[in-house]
Amino acid sequence: MKQLRIVFLSVSVVMAVALIAFASGASEGVGRGLYRLVGMFGQTVALIRANYVEDVPIDRIEAGAMTGLVETGDPGGSWVPDESAAVFEAVRARPLPPFGLVLGRRSSYPFVIQVLPGSPAEAAGIIPGELIERVGDVPVRAKQVWQAVALLDAAERAGVEVALDVIDRELEGKRPVKLRAATVPEPAPTLADRDGVPVVRVPRVDRPSAERVAALLAPVASAPGIVVDLRGSALGDPDAVPALAAVFAGGTVELRWLRRGGAVEPATASAPARGWRVVVCADASTAGAAEALLVALKGAGATLIGGESFGDTGQRAAVKSTGGSLWLAERWCAGPDGNPVLGDGVKPDERVRERRGADAVLERALEIARGAVLAKAA
Repeated sequence: MKQLRIVFLSVSVVMAVALIAFASGASEGVGRGLYRLVGMFGQTVALIRANYVEDVPIDRIEAGAMTGLVETGDPGGSWVPDESAAVFEAVRARPLPPFGLVLGRRSSYPFVIQVLPGSPAEAAGIIPGELIERVGDVPVRAKQVWQAVALLDAAERAGVEVALDVIDRELEGKRPVKLRAATVPEPAPTLADRDGVPVVRVPRVDRPSAERVAALLAPVASAPGIVVDLRGSALGDPDAVPALAAVFAGGTVELRWLRRGGAVEPATASAPARGWRVVVCADASTAGAAEALLVALKGAGATLIGGESFGDTGQRAAVKSTGGSLWLAERWCAGPDGNPVLGDGVKPDERVRERRGADAVLERALEIARGAVLAKAA
């Protein structure tokens, strides 16, 4: 009988997830089918409760299955129960993430997208591309990202040290890491000279960053090429993307935003023309506003080097449902191919694999920026 109960429960939840996957992939658009079928999920849970599984904790079934349903409709979406709304809002309102650690979700784990310079996370040796398995005493695999961030937020506000279990980027092992609460500096663009090639990093995309980058680039305007390193970058204001892209690429830059329902919103900005080649470094830790910047620069003729970007430019809003809120993308940018950058990342023009002890992506970007390929061809 117990085996029958488990089978029935599994089949019921899988059917619900399959239904929502079908609906969210239909012509109705991202997320729209999700609203319509949340009621179907409620009926499924009621069926589970009424058939042979009265000893299964139904609240855990509801939380886990609702999370799966939402993330099937929108990979970066969230389900927030009413009792957790205040915690979620407090985390969402933060100007900078706790301990300087920006998280996404990959393979059911919290995924380190960005580590802010000068932050406790950087001091502890955490790097983009790693996975978080545990925060304090709480396993965070299969939890929503905001839940892991809320645990970090609570520890930082309390001023206490928090221990993490971190899985390395090669998935070859994990290590314990301790984070100690400290002030996280405001992130700002930086410029470094690599044998005559300017290399710019942008930890946060916003209008002040666009002004700062313009000032940084003024003395090097005659360089033959420039490298924009967007790896490990996600924070920022998506509406500031065209202005910053125009500073890098010169001329008029356009980015197309798509809305649920099919509306298209073009956004443009202009800056003085540039005579250099723009090369952009990107990988799975290029997300959010930085990923939109990647798209805008690609549209302006930049060469993308590295790996596929994270795949989430969604801007989300809450839709009230029974017992909680669905946070789903209502706007996202169109990629170079016209498809939404939501669930699928932007592919590089040239894929470069990382090598231990070397930054192969940056090395190749510098080579292209210097014009080495053209020189060899000549």
